[in-house]
Amino acid sequence: MRHTTAPDIAPDGSALAFILRDDAGPDGLPVAMQAPLVNGVLGDARRIDIPTSGPAVAVRYSPHAHWLAVEVAPSGTERTEIWLVSTDPDDDSAVPLRDDTDAKTSLVEWDAGHLAVDAVRGDGLAEGRLVSPVDGSVQIIDRRVDGKLVAANAGHALMRVGPRANRELLLIGPDGSWRPLLPPQPGATTDAGLILPPREDGEPVMLVCSDHHSDRRRVLRVHAKNGVMRDRELIHYREADVDEFCISRSEEVGAVLWNLSGRSALEVLRLDPDQRVTARREVTLPGMVAHGLRITDDGASLVCTVESPDAAPTVYLVDTRNSRMTPVTGAAVEEDVRPLGEPELLRYSAHDGVELSGWLYRAVGSDGVPVTGPAPMLLHFHGGPEGQSRPEHHDVLRAVIEAGVSVFTPNVRGSSGDGRAFQHADNRYGRFAGIRDLEDSASFLVDAGLADRSRLAVSGRSYGGYLANVAVTWFPELFRAAVCACGMSDLETFYRDTEPWIASAAFPKYGYPIQDGELLKAVSPLVRLSGMPATGVGAASTPVLFIHGLHDTNVPPSEYLQMSAALAERGVPTAALELEDEGHVFVRPVNRQRIAEAMVEWLGAHGVA
Repeated sequence: MRHTTAPDIAPDGSALAFILRDDAGPDGLPVAMQAPLVNGVLGDARRIDIPTSGPAVAVRYSPHAHWLAVEVAPSGTERTEIWLVSTDPDDDSAVPLRDDTDAKTSLVEWDAGHLAVDAVRGDGLAEGRLVSPVDGSVQIIDRRVDGKLVAANAGHALMRVGPRANRELLLIGPDGSWRPLLPPQPGATTDAGLILPPREDGEPVMLVCSDHHSDRRRVLRVHAKNGVMRDRELIHYREADVDEFCISRSEEVGAVLWNLSGRSALEVLRLDPDQRVTARREVTLPGMVAHGLRITDDGASLVCTVESPDAAPTVYLVDTRNSRMTPVTGAAVEEDVRPLGEPELLRYSAHDGVELSGWLYRAVGSDGVPVTGPAPMLLHFHGGPEGQSRPEHHDVLRAVIEAGVSVFTPNVRGSSGDGRAFQHADNRYGRFAGIRDLEDSASFLVDAGLADRSRLAVSGRSYGGYLANVAVTWFPELFRAAVCACGMSDLETFYRDTEPWIASAAFPKYGYPIQDGELLKAVSPLVRLSGMPATGVGAASTPVLFIHGLHDTNVPPSEYLQMSAALAERGVPTAALELEDEGHVFVRPVNRQRIAEAMVEWLGAHGVA
C-alpha cells in the first residue's frame, strides 16, 4: 500500500514533490519524492536521497523551483532537521541547514530567494531565520522563548507567541520591531497565517486563521491603517472550523478546507483586489478527510492529500477552473481487504449535559454484514488533547475491526472541531470532567445497545494513551483490556523529562507546576494507582499492553516503564512492545503491522476479541 502525503507544487505548476510511504519498500520509511508535472500529468518520480536516518516529514519548493527543502526526523524523533537539495536530477548533493545548538528546525516557507525556517534550541529559545541556499548565510528575523515562526514575506514575518489555549501572532517588521496583530483576548487562538506583499502605504496584509471573538476558527484579513491594526472577516462558517487556507501569489484565487464535525469540505474562492470573496465553489472530495493545501502562483492548480477509512492518503491535483480532482500517483484504494464502509458519526450527552461525539466502526460478521447488536467494543482515544477523531485511514484499527471488535473513536471535551469553548472545556480543573467523559462514552455505547458491557476495551496514543492509563485507575472494573501507546502516567515526571518547549506549552492544558501542583497529582494515573487498594474491590485489575517508541522525546519511555512496574507490583498483567526505531509517531509499516498484531492478540487473550 502506497501512502502519498504532504505535497508541495512548484509555484509555476511545473513539478510536484510529496512524501511517499510504500509498504512494499525495503523498510517502508517515508521518503521525499519529486516529479515533473505536465498538463496535470505526473512524470517519473525520483526519490530524494538524504544522508540521514529517519522519515521525511515535509518538502518546500523555492520560488523558481531550483531548490527543494526537505524536513526529516532523524531516528523518528521530534528533533527535526532540514536539508537542501537541487531539483536538477543530475545533482545529488544534499546540504544540511542546521546549527549545532538547535534541538529542532522546521520548514516554514520560501521568502523570495531565502528559506524561512523555525529553529528551537534545547532550552526552548526559538529563532525565526532566513537562510540563503547559495552560501548558507543566516539572517535572524526574531528570537524569543516559546515562539514559532509561521510566515515570512517581503521583509515581514509572523511569529506565534503564547501557550496552548492562548496563541497570538506578532508582526515582525523589516527593522526587527514587532507589534501584536490582534487585541489581547484570553482563550483565543490565532496560530496560523500568511503575509501578502505591502500595499502603497508600505503595510503588508495578513490573512490569519483565528477564533478571536468567535467560537469557530475563521479567516480574518488584518491590515494596519494609520498605525492601527484593523481586521475584518474574510470567510466563516457558523458550524465549522477552518482547517487550512491558502491564496495564490496573484491574490485572485484562494482555497479553504473546512472541518465539519470531522469531515472535510473544500472550497475554491475568487477574490477581488481587497481580498473580498466574489465567488465560492465547493469541490467534491473523493474521500472524507483532506489536508495539506498548496497552490500555484496563478491559482490555476492546487494540491492536497485526501483519505478515508477504505482509502490510504493520496495526493490529488485540483484544477481550480473546473474543480476536477486527479490522483497524481494513482488512487490508493486497498485491495484484497474487506471494506470497512463509512463510519457513523454519533452524538451523545455527557453526565453534565455537554454534547460529545464519536465515530463508530462496526465489526463485520462472517456473513459480511455489519454487526448490529451489542458487540465487543474498543474505545480508542486520540492525542492532543486538542486532536480530533476523524474518519481517516486507520490501518491499525482496521486489524482490530477485522478481528470482530467494533471500534468507537470518541471526541471528548478538549477535542478540536466543535468550537473554541469545547476545546478549552478540559483545561486544568476541567480535566476531571474530561476524565468522566471517558466513562460516559462507554456507558453510552452500552446503553445504546452497541457494546457488550462484558467485552469493553480501551486504547489510545499520546494523550489518548494517558486516558488509557486513566481508565485502568479511575474505572478499574469497566474495561477487560487496555492498550496504552506512548501515554503519560505522571504529569510531574512528564514535565520533568519531556522537551522543555513541550512542557511549557502544556502548562495551560494540564496545570502549572507550582500553582497547580496538587492538581497535577490528582489527575496523574500513577499517583492515583498508589492510593488504590492492592486487592479486592476498587483495586486495579485491567491488563495493559504498553507500546512505546524508544526514541520518543515527547513522552519519554520512562512514563510507560514506571506505570508498568507499578501495575506489575500489584499483580496486574502487563506486556510491552518497544519500538527501537520509532519516536512519538509510529511511521514504519513493519512496526505498524507489529502493533496491529500485538493489539489483536492482546484483546483476544483477555476476552475481548
